[in-house]
Amino acid sequence: WLRIRNMADPAGGQQLHLDHVSPATRLLEKRRQMLEVQDALETQKEEFARREELFKRREEQLRKKDLDLQESLIRFNKFLQENDSKRARAERKKLEEIRQREIRGGEVSDLKYELDTLTRRREQMKQVVEKNMIYVRFLEKTLETTEDYSEISELLARHATLVAHHDELQSRSSRFSSLADRCRQQLQEISKESQDERLRGHNQVATLQKDLESKQAEAQREVGRIDRRLGEAADRTLEFGKVQWSIDNLYERVRDKAKVRIGRSEDVPTRLRVIRDFFQDLSYVVKGWKQEGGGSGGPSVSADASKKKQPGRES
Repeated sequence: WLRIRNMADPAGGQQLHLDHVSPATRLLEKRRQMLEVQDALETQKEEFARREELFKRREEQLRKKDLDLQESLIRFNKFLQENDSKRARAERKKLEEIRQREIRGGEVSDLKYELDTLTRRREQMKQVVEKNMIYVRFLEKTLETTEDYSEISELLARHATLVAHHDELQSRSSRFSSLADRCRQQLQEISKESQDERLRGHNQVATLQKDLESKQAEAQREVGRIDRRLGEAADRTLEFGKVQWSIDNLYERVRDKAKVRIGRSEDVPTRLRVIRDFFQDLSYVVKGWKQEGGGSGGPSVSADASKKKQPGRES
């Protein structure tokens, strides 16, 4: 008889526990559990592969963005270096003009000292004019050294534009640097999360593999027990067949050798009683024959004994 109890498993589902069942039913239950574990393992493997592919695509996109940002920063740094080089050349030219101005100022001071009594007023105005016009002359000399500008106003406008562009590039460089730092930090976090997810997936796969091996070993043990029981049953069946064949053979021989007609019966206990009575009669006949000294009265005695035992057999 079967008694089935429903008990909640650790995962929250319902699992059938079989008590006092046949080995074949228990084997089927173990195989069903093994198939469920295999299905769960395959599902976990597919989910893990899908998540790993998603993380790889996200990692590749972030790596591409990082490379684009690095190339942009390299171009901006190159542009800034070129501007710094141009500004340095302009500064050097400015210092050279200042040095020339100082030299010429010294010469003017010497000449002014010599003409101070005659042209004091004029030299004073000249100093004011020179002081105010030195920058104009510097710009004019700058225009003479380049063919890109034809007026001082264009040069001043270009200087203001370069200053504005320099400030803007400095600001953009700072923004891109902070953005690159955030992207690197995000990439590191995603990489760490991917590694943690991969480790968790490996642990789950190892746990499920261990459960699968345990279920397989238990199923193999159960199959071994069933095989042994089937072998024992086959041995008992063979032994029973031999006994049955011996009984049938003895019964047929008794029916052939008996002096009295014995009706055919398929009942095994009846056949055993007929065989027992025949051998008792035969033992009685042999014993009587020995007592008479081996005379010729044996057959008649056997017939008499058979007649005596016949009513018992028919009953």
